[in-house]
Amino acid sequence: MHCHLLIPGLFPPFRPETRKALRDLSLPALTTLLARSSQKTLPDGSMDEWLCRTFGVEKRHDWPVAAFTLLANGGNPGSDFWLLAEPVHLQLQRDRLVLADSGNLDITQEEANSLTTALNEHFADEGLSFFPTRACHWHLRLAHPPNHLKTHSLETAVGRNIRNILPSGPDGKRWHSILNETQMLLHRHPVNEVREQRGLPSVNSIWPWGGGGLPTNLAPYFVHIWADNALTRGLAVATDTPCANVPETAVEWLNANQGRSHHLVVLDTLRTPALYGDVHRWREALLLLEKNWFGPLRQALSRDKISRLTLYAFDSGQARSFSVSRTDLWKIWLRGKSLDAYFGDS
Repeated sequence: MHCHLLIPGLFPPFRPETRKALRDLSLPALTTLLARSSQKTLPDGSMDEWLCRTFGVEKRHDWPVAAFTLLANGGNPGSDFWLLAEPVHLQLQRDRLVLADSGNLDITQEEANSLTTALNEHFADEGLSFFPTRACHWHLRLAHPPNHLKTHSLETAVGRNIRNILPSGPDGKRWHSILNETQMLLHRHPVNEVREQRGLPSVNSIWPWGGGGLPTNLAPYFVHIWADNALTRGLAVATDTPCANVPETAVEWLNANQGRSHHLVVLDTLRTPALYGDVHRWREALLLLEKNWFGPLRQALSRDKISRLTLYAFDSGQARSFSVSRTDLWKIWLRGKSLDAYFGDS
């Protein structure tokens, strides 16, 4: 059995002075697996891109993340064109508009319903239909597909000045106007007035990305998928691949798995603290992964319960793989290095 382990946020772009505090981390299983693996730099810039490529999804101008995440949430994309329309908070910092995503907004479903109802009324003539699939994650159906619209993922935009990463292409200017109208509408919406009175950040814009329709005739690659990530689960549905939530420990995962072939596990607990530079939360999450996953997987590999383990790290637009077999573990002259050695330049 070959276990493919996706770990976004494993080598985050923490500042050098911050990384010094991480050098005392005790990660014997992870550092051994990394040191004795075959390492590659991959052409993919993100986990989303790796997932789409691996499942045979073709990129048009965007990877069609919206259609797959809608599918994961029980929706039916049909043959329509979809965008993710993530509710966000934009903050003016001097001459910069900086974005914070919905993860920090604590939006209720009632608020999401009210805000998207107002957007649907306003943009009815534009052929835009907003769906608050979940309180913090909205989808947008377009009656007419845009003309070569290129967008940037929400993860790319968080904490950045958005002026240079707005939607682009022949329809770019139209979407700049749509975003301006959205911001004006949301700014004066009663939901935001109440939120501001309560000291909460307003939901003052959306972030459109991941556009496209749902591809057909995708072939499964993995025999089983374990993920809480919406895109991964949507790809599982689209390829009729069995999918379950990620167990708390690799021991539970190993007990539930029999047979050979390729299995996919997405360990997503490092991504958010890495994205927001929260070193304390990232450190605690990594220590938990060492105890619950890397240690048991190293042991399972040495006992031939799995034939190969490949870890994939996705950070700051760079993707790397670290593939190790049972015989690789005998390369005792390859000693584990501090995790800091694998970090890219910040």
